[in-house]
Amino acid sequence: MMKKRRFLATGKTLALLASVGFLLGSATVIWAITLPIPDFNQFFQERIISQSTRIYDRTGKILLYDVHSNIKRTVIPFSDISDYAKKASIAIEDSNFYQHGGIEPSSIVRAFLVNVSTGEVRQGGSTITQQVIKMTILNKEKKISRKVKEVILALKLESEMTKDEILHLYLNEAPYGGSIY
Repeated sequence: MMKKRRFLATGKTLALLASVGFLLGSATVIWAITLPIPDFNQFFQERIISQSTRIYDRTGKILLYDVHSNIKRTVIPFSDISDYAKKASIAIEDSNFYQHGGIEPSSIVRAFLVNVSTGEVRQGGSTITQQVIKMTILNKEKKISRKVKEVILALKLESEMTKDEILHLYLNEAPYGGSIY
């Protein structure tokens, strides 16, 4: 009789946990579906990236950079960016960039487990696509809701832009040491 009660109690607990999980999952799906998603092509075409002002002499030599908000940046066309810079960025930031669909679930889980086990944020699991979303559309706050938005928007961005277009945005947005872009 005691085993039967324990089994029933365990069954009720599992049913309650499953119900709560289903409700939370359903709420998350509804929230994700209603999340406003920007028109990426229009957003990135109209987006103005802050660049440094350059002052030239009469021969065309740059005399002075007016650093905008401590940012030294010049937007470079994708074809003018060195293949070494492209390959090095991919190797360091997201070695599977050309193989995934915008997210790497295993990287997200790994970073989550490391961060939970250490009690602090030590690792990130973001792909280059996710970093583009974070740098251009979202903020850098460290919240689960922001990470979920980042994942959803990264998947959407991957469906609307080519890998080279995403890499081009990344290379012109990501800081490469302090205030140098």
